Amino acid sequence: MSAFANIYEFTKFRKFLAEYQESRQAVEPSFSRTEFCNLLGLPNTRSYFNDVVHGKRVTDNMRERFIHVIGLKGNEAKYFEAMVDFDQGKTAPVREQAFDAMMRLNKNPQALVDPDSYTFFGNWYNSTVYAILEVMDVSDDVSELAQKIFPPVSEKRLRESLALMQKMSLIRKDDRGFWKPTKESLATVQQSKSRMVLQYQKQCLELSKQALESEGVESRDMTTFTFAVSPKARLLVEKAAEKFKDQVRKIVSADQESPTEVEHINLHVFSNLHAEENKGAV
Repeated sequence: MSAFANIYEFTKFRKFLAEYQESRQAVEPSFSRTEFCNLLGLPNTRSYFNDVVHGKRVTDNMRERFIHVIGLKGNEAKYFEAMVDFDQGKTAPVREQAFDAMMRLNKNPQALVDPDSYTFFGNWYNSTVYAILEVMDVSDDVSELAQKIFPPVSEKRLRESLALMQKMSLIRKDDRGFWKPTKESLATVQQSKSRMVLQYQKQCLELSKQALESEGVESRDMTTFTFAVSPKARLLVEKAAEKFKDQVRKIVSADQESPTEVEHINLHVFSNLHAEENKGAV
């Protein structure tokens, strides 16, 4: 791990780069931002590093050069790659996949969560509204959104949701005055079982219940399947579930048509027997 900055303490690669450079220059005075450009193979472009820190898009080639200059190896290099994808991903599935990779690779035992992120995940409709903005034009007048979103959400809460996402730099108005995703990352990486995520998942379970009981014409496909398997087969089932999630991400990422719908998937795999009572049970 680098002595100048612990990469696992960061969720935004630009902030990591800036703090790494500053910390290293404090020890090595010659390691300026200009020198960083030289080491990246850009001796005639002194402003490149500064441009990246302030939002310039990083190509795959330059991402590899950053990894080489900093000396990142193994999981640290993979974490940096995921941070870049999390920030620059052009679609929600790409950003979600990068987010999952960051959670798997993060070595910190404590969640890296800012207060706004707690608020964001604290209400299910925030992420739903975020997705809806990709398929629907929404201005400060949220009356139409309030009529269409399912389950129903009050206009007051919808306005609060937009204000929160603007504060988090997740959305901004386009030239027509409609709120649209900025494609920037959610400023958080946390362990998959943190209280914040568990609370969000509980709300999603309630959404499934409402969808099941609804008499509307919205798309839905509810399936329940209980089975008995060996521990070896259980692992295969878990791998199949992960493969399914990857397939969904790929389908959405490859979708070339303009999105017009927002779908929600809850996938639950859990044991009906206490592990301490039957360690071989599923």
